[in-house]
Amino acid sequence: MGGADLLLVNADVRTMDGARPRARAIAVKDGLIVHVGDGPGGWAGPRTEVVDLAGRTLLPGINDAHAHACGHAAGRPPYVMSLVYPEVRSIADVLARVAEAVRRTPEGEWIRGTGWDAGYLEEGRLPHRADLDAVAPYHPVLLQDFSGHRTWANSLAFELAGIDGPVTDGVVVDGAGLPTGLLDNAAQELLQRAVPLPTFAERRELVRAAVAIMHREGVTSFTEPGLGPGGERLFFGALGEATLDAYASLAREGELRARVSVLALPSGMSGASVPDLKGYLSARDPLEDVDPRLLNVLGVKIFADGIPPARTAWMHEEYPEGGHGGLCVRGASDAARGEELAEMVRLAHQAGLQVGVHVVGDRGIDEVVRALAAAVAGDPRPDARHYVIHGQYVSPAALTRLAALGFGLNIQPRLQALVAEQTRELFGDELTEREWPAASALAAGVNVTSSSDCPVTPPDWRAGLAALLTRRAEASGRVAGEAERLTLDQALRTYTVNGAWQDFAESWKGSLTPGKVADLCVVDAALGEVPPAEVAAVPVAMTVFGGQVVHTRLSG
Repeated sequence: MGGADLLLVNADVRTMDGARPRARAIAVKDGLIVHVGDGPGGWAGPRTEVVDLAGRTLLPGINDAHAHACGHAAGRPPYVMSLVYPEVRSIADVLARVAEAVRRTPEGEWIRGTGWDAGYLEEGRLPHRADLDAVAPYHPVLLQDFSGHRTWANSLAFELAGIDGPVTDGVVVDGAGLPTGLLDNAAQELLQRAVPLPTFAERRELVRAAVAIMHREGVTSFTEPGLGPGGERLFFGALGEATLDAYASLAREGELRARVSVLALPSGMSGASVPDLKGYLSARDPLEDVDPRLLNVLGVKIFADGIPPARTAWMHEEYPEGGHGGLCVRGASDAARGEELAEMVRLAHQAGLQVGVHVVGDRGIDEVVRALAAAVAGDPRPDARHYVIHGQYVSPAALTRLAALGFGLNIQPRLQALVAEQTRELFGDELTEREWPAASALAAGVNVTSSSDCPVTPPDWRAGLAALLTRRAEASGRVAGEAERLTLDQALRTYTVNGAWQDFAESWKGSLTPGKVADLCVVDAALGEVPPAEVAAVPVAMTVFGGQVVHTRLSG
């Protein structure tokens, strides 16, 4: 048998393996788990690195099932300013940071930032380009919001981009028809195309930075949900096709230290169309000489609707200002857009690809589920594993249908904690109580995966775990939907083995089972003894990828 390379003992091991849910020790050899038990099991050899975890919880490596990881890296210092709540709570706070950047940036160069959230601006109004003009008249300024669905810019940026009026849907205008400085969804590209794209070398460095961030959070697997032609101008250009090439080049060189699943993005945030998808399907090339356990393009992403703060999620209930939002795919009417969506889903399914659909509103979700069901009925294929992304207001009926189809739901637990009070203001108590219904989805038989959607929220899964356990709104402390709380084991599964299912990879990752890859996460406490509301404060103590320690806070 010989000695193991790494032996972790005296641990609270939560395996996510139903055959043996708990253990005290794990042995690793040649990148694989070779032993799970109550003790070393004879695997301690003369060259074995033995780590006493002193009761800390040992988990499978965390799988962030929806993370714009490279976009997250591109949206952080030193590349751009951070404007994330609660550090930034007002328009005045944003302007102070922009003014500081003006003082150290040569005139005429771009100033960029990301993370501001209109729902938390203390002034109680939307920002305006005039706000930025007052502090940055000679620098083009582009500030991406926390969701990636809205951009705020100054007049010089609009001038450089050639935007002088409501030339397209998504350019927000005032009563006189003049741009306010805000652009939504695909209209953001009008502005972002004026900003220089990262070079290939810079993309490689962004990938390395992204993986390092994930390692510090205990994340060893993640899904990049949208790299391709539709992402060329999203998240400062970090979601373009060249970023997939950067991932692939690092994988071929043995320098990609994460397991990355990819959804291709044929179209942008709005205006997705059958021609765009057909163009991608006809031109796509398989990744060559790349280990699929490191990098794998599993399918395509389609944006079906928008988000509630922009009033673009398609809802049955009316927004306070009127309107219901709508599908954001190509088409001149609800019926035409529904047909376009259904045909895109059908084509992707027929091509043997997994389909992940961004959809938030309850009416939009109903339309997406109908499209998925029609695609499967027309071309039966076992185990397609399509899934709804976000599904914030998914109805019980839609959950039942998703379960019957064998499909999944990818949720963002911390977003529930962050926006619960905003939902209450928009739609009242009932929808707030049942948004992101994780417990109901699991009870219905839907495979539920959890994710950060970084940079929308940081890739801090402990904060997401706390949200699943408590359903507590961070702004008010109120519990929103107590019935949707999960147990600790249920919540951890959404970050581990359920994510492996989404990746078609549960046979070789996602649980601590002999023979599976040795991707591990250790947290600095026994999680079962931590009050649910305090779970978010528990640090990651160690991350192991493929049997190699890639992050540690442990001494000795």
